[in-house]
Amino acid sequence: MSEPQISPTVVVRALSARFPKWTIWWGEATTHYWGMSRRRDGLLVHIEARSAQEFVQRAREIDADTP
Repeated sequence: MSEPQISPTVVVRALSARFPKWTIWWGEATTHYWGMSRRRDGLLVHIEARSAQEFVQRAREIDADTP
C-alpha cells in the first residue's frame, strides 16, 4: 500500500505557518520548495529545497545565523 500524496499547496501552508518570516512557494516547473526572507540587516536570503524536510533544515540554519 502506498502512502497518500500530500498536495504541495498544503505543505506550503504548513511551512508558512511554521516560518512566518518567510515567503514560501512551490515551483511547479522545478518541483522544489522555494522561500525568501529578509534578515534584520536587510540582506535577502533564499532557499531552494527538494523536500519540505530539506526546507525546514535550511530555514532553521539560516534563521539561527541571522544577526
